Amino acid sequence: MRDKAHGSIRQHDVTLRWIETDPANPAKDVLIRLIALTDDARDEGGLAEYLMEPGPDGTWSRTLRLAADLRTAYQFCPVRDRSLRGEDPDEDRWMDLLAAGVPDPTASEALPSGTVWGNPGPASILELPDALPQPWVALRPGVEPGVEPGAVARVELGRSVVHIWTPPDSGRPLEDLPVVILFDGASLLRIGIATTFANLVADRAVPPFVAVLIESIHGSADRGPTRVRSLTDPGEFADFVLGELLPYLRDSYPVTDDLRRTVIAGQSLGGLAAAHLATVAPDQVGWVIGQSTALWWPGDEDGGLSGASVIAGYDEAPEATESSVRFFLEAGSQEGDLLAANHRFREVLEKRGYAVSFREYRGGHDYACWRGGLADGLIAALGSAVLSGAQEADSVDQ
Repeated sequence: MRDKAHGSIRQHDVTLRWIETDPANPAKDVLIRLIALTDDARDEGGLAEYLMEPGPDGTWSRTLRLAADLRTAYQFCPVRDRSLRGEDPDEDRWMDLLAAGVPDPTASEALPSGTVWGNPGPASILELPDALPQPWVALRPGVEPGVEPGAVARVELGRSVVHIWTPPDSGRPLEDLPVVILFDGASLLRIGIATTFANLVADRAVPPFVAVLIESIHGSADRGPTRVRSLTDPGEFADFVLGELLPYLRDSYPVTDDLRRTVIAGQSLGGLAAAHLATVAPDQVGWVIGQSTALWWPGDEDGGLSGASVIAGYDEAPEATESSVRFFLEAGSQEGDLLAANHRFREVLEKRGYAVSFREYRGGHDYACWRGGLADGLIAALGSAVLSGAQEADSVDQ
């Protein structure tokens, strides 16, 4: 791995290698799928840069020049039926290629199964030296991880399912805790988000809080059409969160009713749902964390949300006040129309006087990026409570 200069952006030469796993049916080509880059290259009609070169004894390799601040999930996709060179795969062929992807057995980090679009299995993670830090992601020796993902309390509310994470026992009574509600909770649990929560609390980067990870809304699945409907139909998600979930939490857990310490978070369509909730319940939601918010989403004819309607809802709302919802937003450099729509949203919010923290990371639509960004969003939303608590303690001591 070598540094290179490319304008104002540092570059790295990264060499990836793969060894044939099925000598009886050897690959005709091997595609490197970098979530942030290869999918875009296919859309633009040119995959040649991401095809590996064959070597002796079933080895394949490719050296790529990549931005030094890139983070991306990746897989090797063996192509066994015919060479891919010179081919512009149609949608069916592309989906077959993605489905064949396998992780890099030499990689030090990985995403678990079920977290990469188009492929059921795990994926490796490539992190270059200038990528945004993710200090709260890894399980640490000697740090109590709190409740492990498999032991998070599972609660059924009618036909809906949520998982509730509570902080490790500190020996002190827990009351009036901030509450964080997250969509697509099953995927977040798979990537080990409970460890991130516990690390944040252990480091006092945020105060103890309760996290509610929504797995299913009125019977929806975590993939496919039912997920899309549950996150784009306000009659599904808004009624559930506001009419069922929040009342249940405030009756059953030591959580706050202070809107400034009530956070709604989501990735992609989950971010769209979170942004909409804050417009219809400004007296209950104080923070929105939107990661790669799907503001490009076109909506449908049945009254479902569109990105344009969510942006218009803020553009047409009264000017923001000190008590208005605040935002932590991020999107990836490789997200095309989605990134452009997020820039438009930020401009509208700032024009209307909302407090917005916005960043563009080097990467794509990718849990490898979102897992660290969620931690940063929680610090933005809840970290001031740690400072306030420390100041109050100092004043008592004096």
